[in-house]
Amino acid sequence: MLISHEPSKIKMAAASLVLSRRLSLSARSSRAWGRAREAAVPLTDPIDAGAPPNVTRQPSEELKISKLSNGVTVASLENHSPLSNISVYVRAGSRFEKYNQLGVTHLLREHAFLSTDKRTTFLTARECDAMGLTLNATTTRENMIYSSQFFRGDNTESQALDVLGSAMICPRFQPWEIKDYINKTRLSLAIAAAQPYTVVMEALHQAAFRNTLSNSIYCPPHNVATLTNLDLKSYMDEWYSGKRTSIVGVGVNHDQVVQLAEQWFSELPEGIGASEEQCEYIGGAEVRMSTPSYLTHTAIVSKGASLKGTHGDLIAAGVLQNLLGAAPQGNVVWGANTGSRLFKAGSVAVESPFTVSSLNLCYTDSGLFGIYLVCDGDDTGKLLPAIMKDFSDVARGSVSDEELTRAKNQLKASYLMSTETQSGLVEDIAAQVNLKGSYTSLEETMKHVDSLTKDDIVKFAKTVFSTRPSIVAYGNLSTAPRLDKLVAELSLK
Repeated sequence: MLISHEPSKIKMAAASLVLSRRLSLSARSSRAWGRAREAAVPLTDPIDAGAPPNVTRQPSEELKISKLSNGVTVASLENHSPLSNISVYVRAGSRFEKYNQLGVTHLLREHAFLSTDKRTTFLTARECDAMGLTLNATTTRENMIYSSQFFRGDNTESQALDVLGSAMICPRFQPWEIKDYINKTRLSLAIAAAQPYTVVMEALHQAAFRNTLSNSIYCPPHNVATLTNLDLKSYMDEWYSGKRTSIVGVGVNHDQVVQLAEQWFSELPEGIGASEEQCEYIGGAEVRMSTPSYLTHTAIVSKGASLKGTHGDLIAAGVLQNLLGAAPQGNVVWGANTGSRLFKAGSVAVESPFTVSSLNLCYTDSGLFGIYLVCDGDDTGKLLPAIMKDFSDVARGSVSDEELTRAKNQLKASYLMSTETQSGLVEDIAAQVNLKGSYTSLEETMKHVDSLTKDDIVKFAKTVFSTRPSIVAYGNLSTAPRLDKLVAELSLK
């Protein structure tokens, strides 16, 4: 059984396991090499693999969406996989925290799957261990996500929904359990503070937005030991409701999930929760954080596309991101995107190594679009203006047909590959169902991407440059340009 609150730790644990196995194999390889060499089959000999197994897999069914009596949305896709994934999305992320509640969603994530009215933490671990059930809790600025993954069995779907439902509806938040997790929360804050990308992105949201989305997904250090179990329960009572909750499953029977959800989530109140405050983008802010590092991490963004905005703008933002050069968020990969427009523009300005990619962050009622640059601190003053100049050229219409076609293909490929995994497919279904109550098929999405024109890209780029940018610089600030200088050079408003 694996109960995790931070997916990255799972990957780190898996990586260390693979590494240890490789090391143990290497230790024995010298002793076995002589025997293996003698017994090896020449590569020129044909391989007798026998007849391929006669395995037939049933095709995936259509996505089904239902509403429970208390307003909970249930969406599922039966792909007849032996592995099932059920996730519960609650629209109660950090953007809804009030000032005296800052950090409560971080603590809810850390304290997920502890003692409830139905079972203790120990019993939850024992039951899930016996069934091979994996649990995970994730926090975003807009959602609290409780996920489970398991092999199909006679009672696994019921067990998964029972555990997820009790974690949401009847957690006890025992004072001694919360006290025991204080050091764990402080450790997660220390890990986040040691990651420049995380520090820059949190500062960027605080600089770009006046409210809501400016709230960090991490708990302020002074609130770690201040927020109590009553604060956690109060926040859940305020925002955890049926109409704000979606249950998304892949590899499950829809009718069975609906029946079980009625059983385990019936106690969730129907209400829509407190009234939501609309996000307000302000821009024009500049944050500079000097550190002993020789590198500079710089992010500069303007207002981007929102999920509730024009569908064409949302797709245009994705195409423009790939046209400029996209990279996995949070990862600094030296040598990546060497063929992108931004990298080519920067290569003309300096000869030393650097990495640059475009940023495209979309939320329900707002978004951010811009670039993220990591380079030697001595080169920032040359690189950033050159890269932003190339970015602004797109808004002036400097886009070739070849670049547009390649960007479209890259967007389609990344989207299709992201839905190849169950977790990626669940995330895609949840994002669409929570937003509009329906799901656009992959084929329809590909058609929307293909229909985009050069004028659409240029129009969206002009929209980005029509709003005041915000900038965050972290690290060696010896040559990092000021925002007003960049604005003057690029004629930004």
